[in-house]
Order: sequence, then structure tokens, then C-alpha cells
Amino acid sequence: MRTSRNTLDLRGSRVADAEIEIDRAIASSHGGPLWIIHGHGTGKLRKGVQEFLRQHRQVEKFEPAEKADGGTGVTVAHVK
Repeated sequence: MRTSRNTLDLRGSRVADAEIEIDRAIASSHGGPLWIIHGHGTGKLRKGVQEFLRQHRQVEKFEPAEKADGGTGVTVAHVK
């Protein structure tokens, strides 16, 4: 279930700053899904977010959100 506690809005952030915020959110997470809003824009932030998630040890998998939850403008990371 998506709540304000498991949703991270990174729109307008730089990739390096976004990585820090994602790492903090994962560290404070108790497992389960983490909705990361990066928007569509140029796609650079989405690519950076997904590359960071791909190498993160605590992320089991990630996928685009359902269309009703933002589709490709949101990535859902499943934290171990």
C-alpha cells in the first residue's frame, strides 16, 4: 500500500542528490515497496535512479509503477 512514508518524490533533483535520498529511504525502510517519483522529463533522473537501484544490495527488484500510480514516471523498488 502506497503511503507518504514509502513514497519519495525526487522530481527536479540531480542524480547524485537523488541517490543520497534513495539510500536514506531504503535504510529507514522496514522492507516492502518504495515508490520513487522521478517524473518523465528527459529520462536522465529515471535512468540514474534505476541504475542505482540495480546495484543496491537491499533492493530485490524494481519496476515501473502501475499506470494509476504514475506509470513510467514512478519506479517501485522492492526492498528486502
